[in-house]
Amino acid sequence: MREWLFTGVGIFTIAMAMAVVFAKSAVYSAFSLILTLFGLATLFLLWGNGFLASLQVLIYAGAIVVLFVFVVMLLDISKGRAQTPRPLLGIVGGTATWLFSLLLLRTLNHARFFNAAVSGQAHRMDMRVLSKLLFTDYLWPFEVLSLFLLALIVAIFILAKPEEEGKA
Repeated sequence: MREWLFTGVGIFTIAMAMAVVFAKSAVYSAFSLILTLFGLATLFLLWGNGFLASLQVLIYAGAIVVLFVFVVMLLDISKGRAQTPRPLLGIVGGTATWLFSLLLLRTLNHARFFNAAVSGQAHRMDMRVLSKLLFTDYLWPFEVLSLFLLALIVAIFILAKPEEEGKA
């Protein structure tokens, strides 16, 4: 029963992730991203890690995606100029995405996230161990990621801002 539930939630999550990419509206894409993150949180629950599931919902679905929806609605991207479709760019982008995904999966399959002999818990990581790791070893990567998110929001604002008539 658990395997069927895991498979169903996995298929739902993949379908919502595809809806993020193929949605015509940026708002629909952001809402599909929220459903994708809820699907990931459900997968975390099925794996037995309720803490990561709650972090997934609170931080990503609750804060970051809501910020993206706010930026998209603030900029009103739907009034932008129409772009001509570029099929070659789509093929190159799709191929690059698949290659990056395969590289990421290969790396994650061979990665060791923590030393089981030192911690004594091969399959369990409680909140104390996780919070200690986040605020010591992985603090710098999370700060860099927050700067990337800030740069992304600024770049979206600059790219979506209409050009002034006086400037050429």
